[in-house]
This record gives sequence, structure tokens and C-alpha cells, in this order.
Amino acid sequence: MRGTRQRMDSLGRGMAGGLRKVQRAFYRSPPTFRRAAAMLVDAAIVIESFVVALLFRFDGAISEPFWTSFWPFALLSAVLFVLLLNANGVYRSILRYTGIYQGLRIASATSIATGTIFLFVFAVGPEGLDLTSLNATPLSVVLVGGVLAYLQLVAVRLYPRVFYELSLREIGRRKRTLIVGTGEQGVALAGHIWRTAAMETQIVGFVADSEAGEDVGKHIEGVPVIGTVDEIERLIAEHGVDGVIIATPKASREQVDRIWRTCVRARAEVKVMPDLGQMLSEGTIRLRELQIEDLLGREPIDIDLESLSGYIRGRSVLVTGAGGSIGRELSRQISRLDPSSLVLFDRDESGLYYLGEELRREGFDAATLLVGDVTATERLSFIFERYRPELVFHAAAYKHVPMMELQATEAIVNNVFGTLNVARSAGAYGAKGFVNVSTDKAVNPANVMGATKRLAETICRELSREFPQTVFSSVRFGNVLGSRGSVIPTFRQQIEAGGPVTVTHPEMIRYFMTIPEAVSLILQAGALSKDSSGYATYMLEMGRPVRILDLARNMIEVMGATDVQVKFTGLRPGEKLSEELFESTSESQHATEHPMVYRLTSETDSPTGEDLMSLVGAMIVESREQEAESAIKTLKSAVPTYSEVVLTDPSPGARADRLGPS
Repeated sequence: MRGTRQRMDSLGRGMAGGLRKVQRAFYRSPPTFRRAAAMLVDAAIVIESFVVALLFRFDGAISEPFWTSFWPFALLSAVLFVLLLNANGVYRSILRYTGIYQGLRIASATSIATGTIFLFVFAVGPEGLDLTSLNATPLSVVLVGGVLAYLQLVAVRLYPRVFYELSLREIGRRKRTLIVGTGEQGVALAGHIWRTAAMETQIVGFVADSEAGEDVGKHIEGVPVIGTVDEIERLIAEHGVDGVIIATPKASREQVDRIWRTCVRARAEVKVMPDLGQMLSEGTIRLRELQIEDLLGREPIDIDLESLSGYIRGRSVLVTGAGGSIGRELSRQISRLDPSSLVLFDRDESGLYYLGEELRREGFDAATLLVGDVTATERLSFIFERYRPELVFHAAAYKHVPMMELQATEAIVNNVFGTLNVARSAGAYGAKGFVNVSTDKAVNPANVMGATKRLAETICRELSREFPQTVFSSVRFGNVLGSRGSVIPTFRQQIEAGGPVTVTHPEMIRYFMTIPEAVSLILQAGALSKDSSGYATYMLEMGRPVRILDLARNMIEVMGATDVQVKFTGLRPGEKLSEELFESTSESQHATEHPMVYRLTSETDSPTGEDLMSLVGAMIVESREQEAESAIKTLKSAVPTYSEVVLTDPSPGARADRLGPS
């Protein structure tokens, strides 16, 4: 029995090999030969279809007169079918990529051909004008034959595609893979994998992303839905799975984290599929490795694109600090909202150049790149006079906390005088809106950077009284992932170098948000402020805070470097263990039309009017004369909540920490 089975398997493999050789020879032949061969095959299919229909009509007992009139009819029908198929472009398609559009072309050609033949037979036959003494082909044969011809013309083209995809699945050792998600993205991914030999992936099955598992037991494109996300560990073990692809755009971060941790335990690789919109824009699917951003517990943000488009469309916009992390993303998102012009201003000429090239690649040609410094009054006057921006997004600032503790005079000149310079220009030249990009470090500031940003907010509030026609606002948010100086790129570099990963304190926590999320909400806050008057401070919903030690441990796990150590170094100058988003004693938060944006009202004792401007002028002079101590003293007078943090070291027993459970 075993020998017979082996001989049958050998015979089957031999036949399959012979078919592959014939197929390869056919594909290597000249295009004209392939087209002619396809036409002959189609003609034979049409004739065969009408023969079957005629046999069916007369139960196999066809009289001589009908055979005599049938063959000219069948040959002419075959010629008509082939001509219409050729006119519809059927013979210009690649067989192994046959799909719905090919089927529609064939349906169009066969419908026209069948209808034409039907009318002709009716006209010349006894039921019509009776132009011939021969027995015409029955009308039922025309209809049944046309349907059979369509089905067989489609089937003969589907075979090469099915054969091609099946052969791809059998080539070499392919990674056995589960796709999490039975929606549109998962199906699109499966189709892409089946048609792409280079992916070296074999789909074992789909995993339903809903706990109810309504799809379990069903088949999608011939692949079974074999379980739910809660059963992934069992499915990996039972089916010998090498990797899992997450193709669920609405999956919560907690769900992604659970899938990832399950796969880590089961030693299966995890990859993530980008959203379908990104896939369509790029024209291909680029799977990416799981990133720490996928695990930080934030849900996707719902952005009111209609209000944003109405806020930006048709207006001239200026972005300062356009070469920085926030400025670049602001420029990208604004360019997609149809501004009349977009002026990008930064002193980083390289950053500006590459940003301009990126926007041009995306089809936006209305960007003007201007190199300069926000502290250069004459340069700003020229820009506002020449381009007359209606909306100004001020993102230019020094943001690195420990560095600014050592460069206090530069922080004051850039963050305070720079903001005063741009905001005053916006008001003087009649801009309709000015949005100051602030930070959570402006709340009860414990460092020079935070104090200068808080003073920048106060300056914007003061100028709103001087220029009532301009709506001034500030937007506060926490750390952004992936920005220059962010902890995540630093951790990634340290892990790639073999460690150690340096964490300042085991209890340090921070709020995190991706750059696109932060920028979308900055624009949303700007859109909310357009209908208000005076000044407004907005706070973005940052979600739950993240312990930096947990972040470091998770990154080590995600990058598969479990032997890397975590080392505690102690707080750096100006750092706090935790940040706040508003001052609970002097500020109140209020809901807005967007659930992720809050408006703050303040009862601060900060100086106002001439007193404020006098302090600002004094500290700018002191900073330019490099009198750091005097400038910081004046800064404290202008920002009463500024209180320098007392540095603390982590506990003596926590100087080094190997990766362990979080």
C-alpha cells in the first residue's frame, strides 16, 4: 500500500513538473504566438459550448438538417466571440493576474456576441423573416451556449492564476504565518502574499480579532479562520507557526501588547501591517517590525478633518522651526489641507531643503523655504511684509532640558525673545491666528526651558490685548515619540550598541504622544480657537503616563536584547520625576468640541502689561550680555511658579537592573 502511494505521489509530481515545463515554454514563446494560441483555444471553447447546448436541446438525437445549419453558425459565432474579446483587450492581459476586471471584459464581449447572434438567428430563422429554407439553430441553443462559453472562457483564465498561486505556496521553506484580522486589511494582505513569491510566506490561517469569534470556521479566499486572538499561543504551537502579522487597524494598544507578549513566549516573530490608506498611497504593502510606539497604551485619535480643512484651506500659513520634529510634521499635515501658500522658516538650511524635497515628492509645490532666525527682527519684518501669512504656527524653540540648564542665556533669547518677535510681527501685520507650540514642562516649571516656555505663553496672552484682531493661543502637550532628543531614539541606540540603557530614576514617569498625533491636535486646537477672541491655552489629552523604566524594559524585549542591562544615573539638572499638564491650584480645564483637547483658564499672579515687558526686556539684555545669573533671576520674577528642582539620586541598590518582569 505504501509503495503504491509512493508511486502515485511520484506520478503526480512528474505530471506537475511536466505541466510546469509546458507552461514555462508557453510564457517564453513570442507574444504573437501566445495571442494566436489563446484565440484558437477560445474559438474551440465557443464551438464546444454551442455543441453541448445543441446536444442538450435535442437530448443527443440531432437530425441531419440541424447539423448542416449548425456548423456555419458555430464557426461564425467563434469568430465573432474572438473579435469582441480582442477588442475588449482580453488578449493583452497576463493570465496569472486574472481578476475581476478580466471577468468583466469577458462578460462584456460574450454578452454582446450572444445578443448579436440571438438577433441574427431570430431574423433569419422561421420565427423571424424566414430568409432561409434550412432549419435555423434554436434560440435556446444560442442562450445556453453563450452562458457556457462565458463560464469556460473565465475558467480557462483562472487556472493559470490558481496554479501560479498554489505553486508559490509550495516553493521551498516558507514562513508559516498567521494573519490577525479578518477585515479588509487582512484579506488585502493575504492576496498580496499569494501573488508575491519574494515574501516567502505561507498563510496557515486567519485569526479573528473579535472575542466573539463569529468568523471562526469560515474560509477567506480558501484559507480557514482557525481561532481568536485569545487562542494565539495554542494556534502557534498546533500549527508550527513562525510568525504573526497584525492586520487590524483598530486594535487597541492593550490587544497589540497581549499579542506581542504571547508571540514572544511562543518564539514567533511579530510584524505589523500599515493601514490600508498608506498601502494604497504607496502602491505596495511594506510590513514593519513591531515598534515600542505600538505598545504605549494610546488609542487612535479621531481628527475632525472637515474643520481642519476649513481652517487651513485657501489661507497663507507660516511655520517657524519648520526643520524640527514638530515643525516638519506641521508642514506635512498643513500641505495636505490645501493652503494657498506655505512659508517654512528655520535656520537649519539642510532640514528645510530636505523637507521641501519631501513635500514636492508628495505633489505640494506651494512651499516657500526661508532660512533665518526668529530672533532676527529685520528678517521677520521682511517675511511678514512680503508673504502676509494669515496663520502662524510658532514651533521654533530650544527644548532639551539638561542642555538649556547649561545654556540659559540662549534659551531665554531663543524661546522668549523669539516668541515675542514672531508673535508681535503676527499681530502688527494682521495675521488672523497665532498658535504657540508649548510643552507640559511649562507647568510649575523646574528648569530654564520650562520657564521660558511658560513665559512665552504669558507673552502671547499679553499681546492678545495689544492686537485684538489676532487670535493668540498656546498648545501644551508632553513628550513626543521619535523627536530629536527623545528618549526612544536614545534607548534604541544604546540597545543596538549592547547597552547599558541609562535611566535617570526608577520612578520617573512621562506622558507620550506620537508626532503625527500631537500635530493633528495642535491643528485641531488652532481650529477651535478661530471662533474665540483674545487668548486661549489648550492642553492635549496625553493618555496615561508611562514609567520610563517600563519603557526601557519593553524596548529591550521588543528588540530581542534581553541581556542588555538598565543603569540608573540620577536626575539631570532641571529634570522632575513627573510632569503635569496644568497647574491644579491656579488653572482649570474645560472640555471643548474635541474630546482630546481641553481649554485652560488661569488665575495666575504673573506680571502683566508694562511690568511684564520691562522684565522681558531686562532679561533679554542680560542674556545677550551673557549675564546668566541675572537673567535667571529676572526669569524667576517673570514666572512666579518657576522653582528649581532639587536633584535626587536613585536608591543605592538600584544602580543597575537586569531585564525582569515589569
